[in-house]
Amino acid sequence: MGEGIGPVYGAYRPAVAAVQWVPMSDVSRYLPLSQRPRRDESGVTGDWSERLAAVLTSLAALVDGLAPEARAGVHDDLARLVWRLRATRRERATAALSRRSPRALSDDLPALLRAVTTDSARRRPLGDLAAAVITALDVAEATGSPIDIDPVTLGAVAVARALNAPLPIRAVLRDVTLVAIDGDWFVGRGPESRSLGASIVLFLYGRTGLPPAYDGEQEENHG
Repeated sequence: MGEGIGPVYGAYRPAVAAVQWVPMSDVSRYLPLSQRPRRDESGVTGDWSERLAAVLTSLAALVDGLAPEARAGVHDDLARLVWRLRATRRERATAALSRRSPRALSDDLPALLRAVTTDSARRRPLGDLAAAVITALDVAEATGSPIDIDPVTLGAVAVARALNAPLPIRAVLRDVTLVAIDGDWFVGRGPESRSLGASIVLFLYGRTGLPPAYDGEQEENHG
């Protein structure tokens, strides 16, 4: 998948008027933006496997470094993610209908995460990437460990989530624009509030309240 910088398009405003964003990076090449200018889209792909592999590799490295007690505390989150990524569509549908929890997996979850990255024959939708990103952020928050996720990956997940978030989240996005200070993307409408991309994603998934706003000095120090 190409990593070049694409053209800058105008703000995208869906019918729900809950999200607007300016895709200044290659996110615009992989999301279906119906209102962008017409051009050759023969290279557009819905396969997010490369970005998923990058997230899983970082997550596996994080888990490798955890103490046994900390690893046990996030085992279920990791097990659910691995099950989802290995399951077929039919298995996912059956589990959703029966509301079954994933079966217990091997304790060597980092190895299972890395094994998923080698499945090059399977195309990965944005939903799989989103599941990996939010799990990685959850694990990082729960264990107090840093994890590095590409800003384009965070932006793609954030935009997709904002379009389909629960009504309370979308209601907030009608009144505030959440701008990622570490990525070329934003979601929402209204006055700007600038914060870290990971914090915005955690808010969109209901893990936290509104992310803390950064002022100019804090942004400079972060950069």
